[in-house]
Amino acid sequence: MENQDKKRILIINAALKRFAHYGLAKTTMTEIAKDISFSKALLYYYFPDKLSLYVNVIEYLMHAISKDVIKSVEKTKTTSEGILMLLLKRQGYIQKYYNLMEYSKYTCADLPGDLYDKFTRAKEFEYKIITSLLDRGVENGEFILPDTSFITEIFVGALSGIHFNILNKEKKIFPDQSQFKQIFVKEKRFAEIFIAGLKSNTLS
Repeated sequence: MENQDKKRILIINAALKRFAHYGLAKTTMTEIAKDISFSKALLYYYFPDKLSLYVNVIEYLMHAISKDVIKSVEKTKTTSEGILMLLLKRQGYIQKYYNLMEYSKYTCADLPGDLYDKFTRAKEFEYKIITSLLDRGVENGEFILPDTSFITEIFVGALSGIHFNILNKEKKIFPDQSQFKQIFVKEKRFAEIFIAGLKSNTLS
């Protein structure tokens, strides 16, 4: 790895720790530079402003999460285990990086373009991995499904409904950490019921 790449990754890792602990608003470029004994000028050489650094941190983290999720899901033996593992991993990362997800509190229309693209890609990754799990379930005889991509849409839409329902009761836009736990409990139970229904092989 070239020296410039090493410095860039060093900056991103330092920013990740700061953003994860304090959030975007309460983190400064000066603090990040101080953490790794860099000058502010060097930080601005790699990243023109704090938002561009934040976007790069999100992209770096999403790549790491995707690799970890794929590796963990591939180790599961059944589609049921795979989907539950996906939900468990997602919940774990949300709790660990809760403050980092500050921008996800906003509607898509309010997100800067680069961030909107990153969160859109994260959602596409979730669709892709769930569909691949259902495809695997069909291949190994766990399910008989006519259209796994359509089943994925229904499943993800229902998960979004659970999320919305909990927030709507308390008139909030973004869940706090205790609500994330409520959401996870309901998502897990719904996934178990949903998968059990698919195993009945009654879909046509």
